[in-house]
Amino acid sequence: MHEPGSLSRSAPGRGDISGTYPEEGKIGMPYLEIGDSALFYTATGTGTPVVLVHGWTADSIDYSWLIPLLQQNFRVIAYDLRGYGHSTPADGYGMDRQLDDLTAVIERVAGEPALVVGHSLGGAIASSMAVERPKHVLGVVVLDASYAADEAGRVRVERTREKLAGEHPEEVVTSWFLSQASFADQTPGWLRTLVLRRVDSVSPEMIRAGFAALWDHAPIAFRPESDDYLARRAVPVLVVHRNAARAAYEETTFQHPASRAVVLSGGGHWVQVERPEDVSAAIQDWWKTAQAG
Repeated sequence: MHEPGSLSRSAPGRGDISGTYPEEGKIGMPYLEIGDSALFYTATGTGTPVVLVHGWTADSIDYSWLIPLLQQNFRVIAYDLRGYGHSTPADGYGMDRQLDDLTAVIERVAGEPALVVGHSLGGAIASSMAVERPKHVLGVVVLDASYAADEAGRVRVERTREKLAGEHPEEVVTSWFLSQASFADQTPGWLRTLVLRRVDSVSPEMIRAGFAALWDHAPIAFRPESDDYLARRAVPVLVVHRNAARAAYEETTFQHPASRAVVLSGGGHWVQVERPEDVSAAIQDWWKTAQAG
């Protein structure tokens, strides 16, 4: 397993960067002020910009194993979604706000259109960005995202939403991860501990808001609506999934000839943590092919 590398804490020479957010204990950390929130980010490497978008109840730490591999050939930007990690709380957390934030990161930190890599909820944000704001997106990488649920999945989502409204949503998240087989036999114990301890650190408000950010965005959340919506991704798409059936579904929506799906079976949901070398190799080979085409 590749260990996390060192990260640059600034993004020199690109766009209108806000600098640091003046909160006690956070002096010197780079923030992008976007109105109702301040987004923590890191930027490292040179080359085509890649923006990394994390998943539900998580933060950009999830990419610490992938960043050192990508930064050899890309300028890698990772940020914490509004209200998560070191980013500050905001007035709203729906998909439109997530796309506003991603647009700001691309315009003001990357300074040019970017590849967008999204894990889980981040995959829904990345795909929605390609559909709704395509001029900012060179290509999309989706890592084990759970959108496009079928009818049985819709029932599970609505049942979970009801449970999240209760007093202990963190227990519901833990149950969700376990019921979705998010951890495999090969998943290291330290990763299970990291994921579940981090759930305990997320406020009930942010647990509910992150869930709603995906599942309230009807065009991508459920089939059959998602069929046409995902088919509007005109850019090259790479899907990396541990589930062959879900990867095959994504293939039916591909429009660009360089799009492809890769199945990494046998692992857990956090593919970029458990198998960063495989994910990096898939991204870099796919992008070389897309550029050559």
